[in-house]
Amino acid sequence: MRNTKHLSPAVRTTAFSVCALLAATVLTACGAGGESGAKAAKDGVSTLETGSPAPDGKPGTSAAPEVDSRRPQLRMDSTEEEIDKLDNAYNACLQAHGVPMNTKRAELAGAKQAWPMQGKEITTKYKAAFDACLVKLPRRPPEQDPAVNPHYTDDYRVYVKCINKTGMRVKMLQDEHGIATGWNYADDNGTNGFSEAKQNEIDKTCEKEAFGGKKG
Repeated sequence: MRNTKHLSPAVRTTAFSVCALLAATVLTACGAGGESGAKAAKDGVSTLETGSPAPDGKPGTSAAPEVDSRRPQLRMDSTEEEIDKLDNAYNACLQAHGVPMNTKRAELAGAKQAWPMQGKEITTKYKAAFDACLVKLPRRPPEQDPAVNPHYTDDYRVYVKCINKTGMRVKMLQDEHGIATGWNYADDNGTNGFSEAKQNEIDKTCEKEAFGGKKG
């Protein structure tokens, strides 16, 4: 299993939800690999969240157009509160449809709404629930969707370079088509001793620098 970054509950939730969706709909594969693109012990990897490579080898969205167009659209300037609200609505839908939730980890993280348990068996058994709630799954900003942004992977390189400039040590992951799918810590000291809050601050800053029009 990869040594991956800590993620906030909101980011971790979306990362898992998309991978779960991909497994449930059997349309695309999660670019980051693993059970759901997240590591149970380390709470996730920064992963591609929409626009994973489709079976024909080209970037594509994970849902049918009529459903995808009804999903809430995140923006690069979406606040944490806005993201949390949308993520919580999606996860509440899954919970209402009987999907087992990771309540213990949510309580430890102080999250108001738990996120789904991980594992292929979950997405298979509760496929109907994931299908029913798909319309509530937030879409990533267009800048972070390789199906929309033709410079997505180049922008992702800028993002990873920015993170490394802070003292953290990470490396970009790519799929067989060369599309960026996420990043891992480069070694056991990849966090550089930074707290989870500091890592999230760095992640957000570099994300905006790389994808928000400020290239460096």
